[in-house]
Amino acid sequence: MDKKFLEDRLRELGIYSDYYHRLELKSLAAFLPYDEVVNCILTGFWEGSRRMIAITDSRIVVIAAGPMVQTNLTVIKRRAVKGWSFTRKLFLSSFSIETDERTFVFSMTQGAREKLFNWAMEQPVKEFEE
Repeated sequence: MDKKFLEDRLRELGIYSDYYHRLELKSLAAFLPYDEVVNCILTGFWEGSRRMIAITDSRIVVIAAGPMVQTNLTVIKRRAVKGWSFTRKLFLSSFSIETDERTFVFSMTQGAREKLFNWAMEQPVKEFEE
């Protein structure tokens, strides 16, 4: 997938203006194939650093990238997700994603993304061949 294709999807979702400047988009676009649909992007703190989280129709991609950070990707298969929750607070919103193996908790996220996050997690899961 190229960055412009990803940016067009962010415009469709109405969140382009919040993320167009994020350095992670370039790495994310290079990682995703064209047939994978991005349904939500948000950021949050996980394991001591700010990460971008992309929820697609087949996976959840957690990415850290930047001038002072080595690009780091963590992939959670959507089929492995057993549950999720979003806690909306004024400045301290957070969300969690639970799998059989562990629970991923992201803090200091955008509370305004709650509706989009829940919608994205409710979408049908497509099998993705690696």
